[in-house]
Amino acid sequence: STFIKNLEKDLTKIMSNAVKSDIFIMESFFNIFKTGSGITAHDHISSFDKAQNLFNQKYSLTYYLSIGDQNSKEPGILKLQNPHDEILPSEGTIVIFPAHRKHSAIYEGKKDRVMVGVNFYSLT
Repeated sequence: STFIKNLEKDLTKIMSNAVKSDIFIMESFFNIFKTGSGITAHDHISSFDKAQNLFNQKYSLTYYLSIGDQNSKEPGILKLQNPHDEILPSEGTIVIFPAHRKHSAIYEGKKDRVMVGVNFYSLT
């Protein structure tokens, strides 16, 4: 669809500008968070990344299409570790961070939260 193609083009440009190099997109995903959902602390480094010594060139992007309902005890704060950062996204927020950085979120809102994620490599 036109929307998907435009999203791909826009996010590719944003990712390339953020890391100041050409990029290779490894994978992308789409998440819908419902009440009581979330992600436990994890990173996006694979055994392939370790074996090929690519873990310092891999990044993750999150793009929040809809933030849902943030009027709850757990509004879906993106919690990044080492160093510790907390980001309460607004609609349209894009966060890019090293893929080896552990992160988590807990969401208790009443409306669905929708986000796109991309894991990619800097080609420098």
